[in-house]
Amino acid sequence: MKLIRKLLITKYQNRPFTAVEEDGKIVAFSVSEEEESILGNIYVARVQNIVKNIQAAFLTFADGKTGYYSLEENKNPIFTNPKQTDTICIGDCLIVQVEREHVKTKPPTMTSHINLTGKYVVLTVGNSHFGISSKIMDTDWKNQCRAYFQKYCSQTYGFILRTNAYSVNLEIIEKELQILVASYQKICDDGIHRIGCSCLYQNPPDFINQVKNIWQDGLKAIVTDQKEYYDLLFHYLSEEQAEDIGKLFFYQDTWPLFKCYNIERQLERALSERVWLDCGAYLIIQPTEALTVVDVNTGKYIGKRNTADTFLKINLEAAKELVVQLRLRNLSGIILVDFINMEDTQNRILLAELEKLIQRDAVKTVLHGMTALGLVEITRKKIRKPLHEQLQKSCAVCHGTGRVKI
Repeated sequence: MKLIRKLLITKYQNRPFTAVEEDGKIVAFSVSEEEESILGNIYVARVQNIVKNIQAAFLTFADGKTGYYSLEENKNPIFTNPKQTDTICIGDCLIVQVEREHVKTKPPTMTSHINLTGKYVVLTVGNSHFGISSKIMDTDWKNQCRAYFQKYCSQTYGFILRTNAYSVNLEIIEKELQILVASYQKICDDGIHRIGCSCLYQNPPDFINQVKNIWQDGLKAIVTDQKEYYDLLFHYLSEEQAEDIGKLFFYQDTWPLFKCYNIERQLERALSERVWLDCGAYLIIQPTEALTVVDVNTGKYIGKRNTADTFLKINLEAAKELVVQLRLRNLSGIILVDFINMEDTQNRILLAELEKLIQRDAVKTVLHGMTALGLVEITRKKIRKPLHEQLQKSCAVCHGTGRVKI
């Protein structure tokens, strides 16, 4: 049975706010930054300094901002004025994309491996291969796509078909692919005539990217109560995703959208350290600088006389809630989960179930198994800041320790 999805777009703390609802339950939140995001933007940047001992260069872009550029990972820089070699020098102007925004004291990361993302296709500069999302399992359909689209790959760029492309008419995908190629060529042509530190391409607002990136399977409605967002979304869908324009609705009820979907209460739960399970057990979720730690506790659950069955029941329910919380809180990087200790046979049942649950996540998530200490290791790709960083900041008194001095 297919999930029924809705994308809700409103304002929270005067910032664009999106929530994804699946079968009546909120499963993901996103809050835009107070300052405009530069993630995904493409610039002409000037090489300011080269630090050979760390194999990196520092580039100036966008009104004097500085970005980090790995020489080791960017073997083929895109010069605005072509050179005979790929060796960069101080003063060179490069076309680069912001791959990662600044994190605390670390500057933004820049790359020459430019990605242009559509609803169905990603154009990948520096990778001439044709790839297909690993979540698509239909071998015959994938072979058909490879035969159909291989002609579009070049020495400069390749393509990746996204999960949303599955079962879509190949001519529709081809049309988007051609638009992405034209966009990339325009960026390169414009770069030749631009001065250093100018912007060649600006990523759309986050709430529009959400419309493009959300899993389309089961998507029934895109709902907003903000007239300015509705107008922007209508224009975007008319130009880029005309097939989805019938899903856009402007919410005008007197009862606020936030209250209608009980978003505020669910936000509080998503920011809480403790998450109660239906069985009476609970999770403790603690993000740290290096990783996120999750602890499973029996709590109020008494269970059956058979202790092994009791622990397995708790762990299976905890695994289901864990996957929900990873999406809801947008947790990423290394995640260590301390489930209740069980026998090896039951651990295998738990890991098999967790693997199935993780496959439902649109963000690349990998289950690495169980360590010698009995901790389950998971990694999840970082797309944007976790929810707690979007909505909270460290306490000025305890400086983030969460402790009061006695």
